[in-house]
Amino acid sequence: MYLSFSFVFFLSFFHDVACDPVFSGKVLERSADLLPIYDYVIVGGGTSGLVVANRLSRNANTTVLVIEAGNFHKNEDFITVPLITTSNLPVLGNGPRGTIYDWNTTSVSQSNLGNRSIDLPAGKVIGGSSAINGMAFMRGNAAEYDHWEELGNAGWNWEGLLPYFKKSEHFTPAEEEEAQDWDIEYEANVHGENGFVQNGYPDFVWPSTKNFLNAFFELGVSYIKDSLAGLNAGVFFIILSLTPDTKERSTSQSFLPPSSNLTVRFNLHVLTSNTVTQIIFSTPSNYSSETSKEPRATGVEYAAGVNEEKFKVNAKKEVILSAGAQRTPQLLQISGIGRRDVLEDLGIDVVVESEGVGENYQDHLLLTTVNNAPNIAIQTGNFSTNATWLEEQLELYHEKREGPFTTASANVFAFLPLATILNASSPSTLSTLQSLSQSTNLSQYLLPSTPTSVLAGYKLQHQILATNLLSKNTSHMEMIVSDGIIIPAIQLPFSRGRVSISSTSAFDFPLLDPNYLSNPIDLLQLAVAFNYTRLMRTTSSLQAINLTESYPGSSVTTQAEIEEYVRESAASEHHHSGTASMLPRELGGVVDDGLRVYGVKGLRVVDASVIPMIVGAHLQGTVYAVAEKGAAKILEDA
Repeated sequence: MYLSFSFVFFLSFFHDVACDPVFSGKVLERSADLLPIYDYVIVGGGTSGLVVANRLSRNANTTVLVIEAGNFHKNEDFITVPLITTSNLPVLGNGPRGTIYDWNTTSVSQSNLGNRSIDLPAGKVIGGSSAINGMAFMRGNAAEYDHWEELGNAGWNWEGLLPYFKKSEHFTPAEEEEAQDWDIEYEANVHGENGFVQNGYPDFVWPSTKNFLNAFFELGVSYIKDSLAGLNAGVFFIILSLTPDTKERSTSQSFLPPSSNLTVRFNLHVLTSNTVTQIIFSTPSNYSSETSKEPRATGVEYAAGVNEEKFKVNAKKEVILSAGAQRTPQLLQISGIGRRDVLEDLGIDVVVESEGVGENYQDHLLLTTVNNAPNIAIQTGNFSTNATWLEEQLELYHEKREGPFTTASANVFAFLPLATILNASSPSTLSTLQSLSQSTNLSQYLLPSTPTSVLAGYKLQHQILATNLLSKNTSHMEMIVSDGIIIPAIQLPFSRGRVSISSTSAFDFPLLDPNYLSNPIDLLQLAVAFNYTRLMRTTSSLQAINLTESYPGSSVTTQAEIEEYVRESAASEHHHSGTASMLPRELGGVVDDGLRVYGVKGLRVVDASVIPMIVGAHLQGTVYAVAEKGAAKILEDA
């Protein structure tokens, strides 16, 4: 019934060779062609799953299967072309978000955001969210990773993660002329040169970049020459996950063979367009050598669709969940790992009672303000008003890999300590924030029926956040700036949400409740940041290009009006994390510091779910590091 593989096969019920932009060779369409048992079965072929698959399959005697619900993308411009994939300009489309490569999930109604349901994109494609994100390649501040260790995770600090940050990275420094013009330097000892993820600086720089840089300098913001060196609290040039020769997006798909320096692996198999529907467990009595009374994950069940036949595949050593912060907790719960009341209400047999599954959901929340910039000759707005210029620039990109399509819609970001924003724009708010941060009734900020262990973990996180509220070594607020927009985004939120299930089917969307602005500190942070955007526009550097606010405009002035604007307009930055947290079990943890799921054998989580506290940075670089370190942990235990 089963056929052995003679080389790496990529399986799909709906996938043909013409659709595959990376792999040549035979593509199988039958589930029967899988091996009956693998050493490791990885659920999810995204940012983290493909890293783990690569590292585990280096040993030719180790068999690895990856099961991915999505498929390979077809090199569409909205995936690969930097400006198109990162821009929200209607004339350029909406990028990959909202396409077949996106799970297209939304939140439950958010009571603190005008009862709106918020779009929460996540990658459903080989490469996962690394194929649909904004391409910003970042690391948080060293202190923010050190907090992970403070929460009880030995070795999970900046120094412990740095080798794994570097391992996945193939860094290309800025060209000499660009580096001199913009004072770009890098610290060689914090960068990797042999990883599979390409990153570096784009060649094209938007004309308004110098004005924005100088505006931040006028407001006393420091310039960061290398944002990956453990301190990003300041303004800096953005490093993108960008392939330097083709000027296209670089994703975790590069961890799969064939790549420029990776040979075909006979022992690595990938099944696409199939959803894992359940983890299979066996009791210790099935294993004569098993001394623990804990159940063991022995494989998974999967199917191509809700009404399609289900199949099973076994894992000799481990099942590894890399399905992302939305889907990993869903699969755990459907399989019997989670809160007893949630599982029993749906008739699910409890394999392990684990109160933290789906809890501690964190995300970055952003607020868009729109600029009018009539004095800038070359700007993103030109694409909407000059169709001829758009066609010329897109042709320039495709023919010569030059021009604005080689970069994102912005060249610089600022990541600012809260103290910087407060001192500049809203000094009177300081005492209010400090008072709120000293609150002792923290359960009021969490969702109803939050377990006591999760509350205990939140109290410790809250203490860390409150202690560092005015620290200059943390980044509380991101400022995304371009001629068309200034967007603040909370980086260290005090609010926490939940991912839960409403059915026993993996084909139903989980209930996603980020619980945005549940802690009033977050509302005040965004209100203060909104005032800061207006202060920026008063600087001589931005007045020189006559940059003015066109939205929301003068109708929003008072504190009450600003807070109402936040509630009506705030949206997700799509950095989902924390829903299977790496914490001690008594603090609501789901996995230990080896990423092993508590209460079972042979089951780990390696994705953004395990992040116990979100960091002040876009998460792509952090997730790669978590995956590299997670793979090393698995190999240590093999």
